[in-house]
Amino acid sequence: MNRLFLLFAVSLMSSGHGHALAAPADDPITGIIKLFDTYRIVMVGEIHGCTQEWNVFDELVAAPGFAERVNDIVMEFGNARYQDAVDRYVAGDNVAIDQVQGAWQETVGAFGPPSPVYEGFYAAVRTANRKLPKNQQLRIVLGDPPMDWSQVHTAKDREYVGLFLPFRDEFYASVVRYRVLAKRRRALLIMGEGHFRRNAGRPGLIERELLTAFVEPYVIIPGSNMVGGYDDLDRRFDQLPAPSLIDMKSSWVGTIPDSNPGRPGPAGTWGQMADAYLYLGPRDTVTVTEYRRSELEGTALGNGVQRRLAILFDKPPDFLPPADAPTEQPAFSPKSPPPPRLPDLPRPRP
Repeated sequence: MNRLFLLFAVSLMSSGHGHALAAPADDPITGIIKLFDTYRIVMVGEIHGCTQEWNVFDELVAAPGFAERVNDIVMEFGNARYQDAVDRYVAGDNVAIDQVQGAWQETVGAFGPPSPVYEGFYAAVRTANRKLPKNQQLRIVLGDPPMDWSQVHTAKDREYVGLFLPFRDEFYASVVRYRVLAKRRRALLIMGEGHFRRNAGRPGLIERELLTAFVEPYVIIPGSNMVGGYDDLDRRFDQLPAPSLIDMKSSWVGTIPDSNPGRPGPAGTWGQMADAYLYLGPRDTVTVTEYRRSELEGTALGNGVQRRLAILFDKPPDFLPPADAPTEQPAFSPKSPPPPRLPDLPRPRP
C-alpha cells in the first residue's frame, strides 16, 4: 500500500454532534512507521483474530522503513517458553513448524483455538527478515508467561495455572522493560485492546509500568464505525478510507463519548482512551478469521484445545464451529455470547 494521504472531512454536521472538526487520517503503515521517529514504544491494541487489522500488521513489517526504526515486536499470542525456537524461526533458520507453533497455540490467556492470523504473522516476519541484513532483522519477543501445558493434567493442576494466569499483564510489562527498554531497543507492542485502553485518561498496568521506566508510549486502539452498541453507528466514518490511522487530539473522533461498558470509573471520551484510532472499516466489513471444523476436529491442535478446556472448566465450552461455517466471521454481532468464565483457581493456602 505505502501511500500517505491527509483527508480533511470538514463540515461534517450531523444531528447530535452540533459542531464540525477536521479528521486527519493517515495511511496506517506510513503513520505507524513515522511514530517511531518520536516514540520508542508504540502500543497497538488488537481485536483478536481480526482479518483487516492483521493485514495491516503483515504489511507493516514488510514496509520500507519499518525495520530501520523498529527492533522488536512484542506479542501477546506468544508463550515465552518458545522464545529460542521463535528466534531461530523468524531469523530464517531451518526450524520445523511443530517446534515453534506452540508459541501461538499454547498461550496462557487464550483457552480456545487461536486464529490462523497469528501463524500468518510469524511467517510474515520470517519472510520480511529474509530481505534484511542481519543487523536489521526483526525479533518477535514473546509476551505471554512461559507456562508449560505438559505439566497440567487434572483439575488439581489449576494451582499451577494460577502461577501464570493472573499475572499476564505484569509479565508482558516486564518483558518490554527488560528485553526491549533495558537493551535500548524500540518495539511495536501488540495485545488485546482492553490491555492498552486507558480508562478516562488513566493508563492501564502495562502503560503505567512503561511510564515508571521513564518511557512515554503512543497508544492506538482499533475499531469500526461503532461508537457504542451494535446499532450505534457514526456515519461520519463513511468519509474516511479504511484502514485509516486517526489522531485523537486533532479530530472529532477524540470527542466521541466513551460508553464505558463494563469498566469501573467515570466515562470519558475516546481521546482519553488512546492517542489514535485505527479505523478498520464499517461494522459489517470487519471480520475475524477462524479455523474450519475439519482443521480442528480430531487434529493435534483441536485435541490439545479440548484437553486444556476439559482440565480448566467443570463444563468445558464447545469450541468447534459448525461444519459449514465459513472461515471469515463477523467481528461484531448484535448478540455476542458472553466469554466463558475464567476457571476457578485454588484458594491460597500455607
